[in-house]
Amino acid sequence: MTLKLGRSTWIILLLWAVVTGLDLHKAFHIDDTFHLLAAQWIEHHPLQPMSGMVNWGHNPEPIHDFNQPPGFFYLVAVTGHIFGWGELPMHAMRSLFTLLALLCFHGLARRFAGNQALWLTALFALCPAFMVNQGLMTDIPLLAMQLLFFHLLLVPGRLPEGWHIAAAALALSAAMFIKYTTVPLLLLFPLVLVLRKQWHWLPITLVPLILLALWSGWNLWEYGGVHVLDRQGGDPRLRGIFVRTLALLTCIGAMAPFTPALLRPLPDRTGRRLFPAWVLLLLAAFVFACLVYIGLIPESASDQVLRIAFTLNGVLVLVICVRFLPWTLPSTAVDRWTLAMWAFGLAAFVALFSPMIATRHILLIIPPVLLLTAPALARASVREKTLAVACTGVLGLLLTVSDRQYAGFYRESAPRIARQLSGSGGQVWSLGHWGWQWYSKQAGMHTYSRDESPVAVGDFLVIPEDYDHQDLAPGIEMETVASWNEAPGLLNFFCVEQFAGMYTSSYAKLPWSLSRSHHKIINAYRVTAVH
Repeated sequence: MTLKLGRSTWIILLLWAVVTGLDLHKAFHIDDTFHLLAAQWIEHHPLQPMSGMVNWGHNPEPIHDFNQPPGFFYLVAVTGHIFGWGELPMHAMRSLFTLLALLCFHGLARRFAGNQALWLTALFALCPAFMVNQGLMTDIPLLAMQLLFFHLLLVPGRLPEGWHIAAAALALSAAMFIKYTTVPLLLLFPLVLVLRKQWHWLPITLVPLILLALWSGWNLWEYGGVHVLDRQGGDPRLRGIFVRTLALLTCIGAMAPFTPALLRPLPDRTGRRLFPAWVLLLLAAFVFACLVYIGLIPESASDQVLRIAFTLNGVLVLVICVRFLPWTLPSTAVDRWTLAMWAFGLAAFVALFSPMIATRHILLIIPPVLLLTAPALARASVREKTLAVACTGVLGLLLTVSDRQYAGFYRESAPRIARQLSGSGGQVWSLGHWGWQWYSKQAGMHTYSRDESPVAVGDFLVIPEDYDHQDLAPGIEMETVASWNEAPGLLNFFCVEQFAGMYTSSYAKLPWSLSRSHHKIINAYRVTAVH
């Protein structure tokens, strides 16, 4: 029997292969290390997942002090136990969620956009927020389970309706145990059934809540608290919410180079000029980047131009979404209202409660935004849609390659530095989290704790610059003995290295910028006195 795959399936598999191929051998990066350390604890203590100690601040702290529930960590633990803790098996396991996300999004796009489904899927797959945020963080698995939830809820299938709704409840529960950003969807689930007048299925919506209550009881038994209630959010004052909302718009704009393709609903005369105007804009952007690269435009001025452009683009995306909201009664456009509540509900939750803004937050909003704006994309010409996919793919590729360079420097440097310092006498202490913490420990360095590490005269402290790291204990005096750096080059001119811009950004600190001045630097110090 020969398995025949349609054109759409082959294109989705190609997109999956491209995204996965760029990530498969990428170094562990940012929060990957925390997830690996939590999973290594769970491997040996599966009934006490929140009790392990991880140094992710200044000193080791219990896992329950941090934000994520351990759902995905169990999969990491199983993968590590069977296949080992290297990048290849971990990224291969996570890539299954990437494929699930693409398949579910394409199913939703076929439901809401018909023959625009492949265009939308390409824009989604090649979006920089999707391409860069692969790794071993929780966001791609979370996105996949959320998309599976909406696919089961909104796309008719062969199984009876009740089975679909029950499966949707389980998918939503799985998403909740990966990350609590799912909480707004716990409210959306019953609301959709009410708007559909499917009253008899409402009890199924209690499944995620019952499981959350059981999880909270598990927390009380394990460590005496309730994890979901102990999470720390951002500044709750009006100013803090405004700053995060502005940062959210800036971040969306930085990840959405496809916006011009959504402007076709403009008046006809303006619409006819859209494609040549877009080409001229791209040429101007290319010239601008060249002038920054050769130093004729200062990077500070470039940042300001990008900041304004990103923010205006984010506002434009919002305006287009509002333009295509279903301005009919919810009872007659339930599914499109569901998309609107999905997009704006998650955006509001992030703006209100997130400690900071990152492209991984934008990633959760991109699918409903694309589906809401599908009517605008349907009016675009083929060459406009092709240009939108090309712009999105090129930016996604540039930022992904830059982020690989960023992560790879610390993987390559750790064993080299350990070898150079190992024969010099004294203990070698590593300060710094993210990927560096994993690789420095693998290389034989000791992870430093501000209050617990017995640092002595003659020891070495190895500290990456512009990198999250522990504070030094008071009374330590030291002198610089060595420095390792990697100069910027063409591959990271589209720079994501400003204190991990793609993973924590704001209006002031962009997700990415144009830079030839940012050096990755690791310094080694010898301790000369301890008071």
